[in-house]
Amino acid sequence: MIYLDNAATTKICKKAQEARAFAEESAFANSSSLHSFGMKSNALIIKAKEIISSVIDSNPNELYFTKGATEANNIVISSLSGENSIALTSSIEHSSVYDSFSNNEYKEIVYLKNDNYGFIDLDDLKNKLNSDVKLVSLIYVNNEIGTIQDIKAISNIIKSYNKNIILHIDATQALGKISCDVNKLGVDLMSFSSHKFHGPKGVGGLYVRKGILNKIKPVLYGGHQQVISSGTDNHPEIYAMSIALEEQIASNEYEHVNELNLYMRDIILNNIKECRINTPQDNYSPYILSVGFSNIKSEVLLHMFEDKQIYVSSGSACSKGDNNRILLGLGIDKKYSDGVIRFSFSNDISKKDLDYTLDVLKESIDTIRKVM
Repeated sequence: MIYLDNAATTKICKKAQEARAFAEESAFANSSSLHSFGMKSNALIIKAKEIISSVIDSNPNELYFTKGATEANNIVISSLSGENSIALTSSIEHSSVYDSFSNNEYKEIVYLKNDNYGFIDLDDLKNKLNSDVKLVSLIYVNNEIGTIQDIKAISNIIKSYNKNIILHIDATQALGKISCDVNKLGVDLMSFSSHKFHGPKGVGGLYVRKGILNKIKPVLYGGHQQVISSGTDNHPEIYAMSIALEEQIASNEYEHVNELNLYMRDIILNNIKECRINTPQDNYSPYILSVGFSNIKSEVLLHMFEDKQIYVSSGSACSKGDNNRILLGLGIDKKYSDGVIRFSFSNDISKKDLDYTLDVLKESIDTIRKVM
C-alpha cells in the first residue's frame, strides 16, 4: 500500500499510541476531580500544554483544547460575529472557515483577492481595512495546494493599521511541519488538529493570545473545563497529541519530504503530457502537491489508483466537492480543474513508491484519455 493522502489524515505514531494507552490505563480519572488520582490525569494536560507551547512559543495558559481545528475555527468566527463587525477572509479557505462565516451574522464579510497560487494581494488587504474590521481569518498553509501564506507580512499590515484587529490563522496543515511561532507570525489566534501530525483524531486546539480571551465565547456551556468549550477533558488524546507533535518535530523529515515533492513534480512533468502543477514553486509546504491533468476526471483516476492500492485524493476530505470552490477561487483553467489530484507525503514514502505511482498514473491517464 502507498498512502499519499496524508493531508487528509496521518497514521498515528507509536509513541502517541503508547501515551494514550498509558493515560487510559494508569491515569484514567476525570482530570477535573480534586483527588490525587484526578490530579494525575490533570498533570498530563499540563504536560501537553508545556510541550505544545514550547513548539509555538506561547504561554501554556494560552492554549485551549477542542475536538479539532473545525471546532476551533467555528469558535473564533462565532465569537467575533456581530451586526457591527466586518471580517476579512478569502474565498479559498477551508470549509470550516468559509461555511462558518456563511452561518454567522456579520455586518459584512469581505473576500480578499488572491493570485493563481493563493497568495493574498497585500495591496488589496491594505485597501480593505477600515474601522469596522474586527477579524481577519486566513489559512496558513492551503489544504488543497500547499501555498504558505506570508502571515508575518499580513500581520504587519493589519497591526500597523489598527493593533486591535484580531488576526486568526488556521494552522491545520502547518503545525509540526513549518514554523508556527505565534510571536514571529504576529497572530492572535491559531487553530490546529492533532491527526495532521500523526496524533489521534478528534482532538486539536486553539491558541488565544493573552488579553483577548474575553472576546472568545464558548460554543458549549457547562463545567468550564477548557473555557471556550465545556465537557470532560479527553486527557488521553490531549496528551497523545502533544507526544505526537514532539515526535514530529524530532523526526527532522522536512528535507526528505521536500525531496519527494520535487521528485514527484519532475517525473510527472517529464512523463505526462498536458498537466499543470497547481502548487507554487516557492513558499509551499512540501507535504502537499496538487496537479491538474487535462481530459481527466479526478474521481475516475482516484479509483484507478485505489485498484493498485495507491491512495490519493482529489482535494480536501472535508469538502465533499467544495474543492471546486477553491480551484475556482484560484482561477485554475477548467481544462485542468476537473482532473486535479492532491498527493500528500509523509516520512514513510520513498522515491521507489513514487516511481511505481508514476507508472500507474501514466497507464491510467492513457486509458482514461482514450475513452474520453
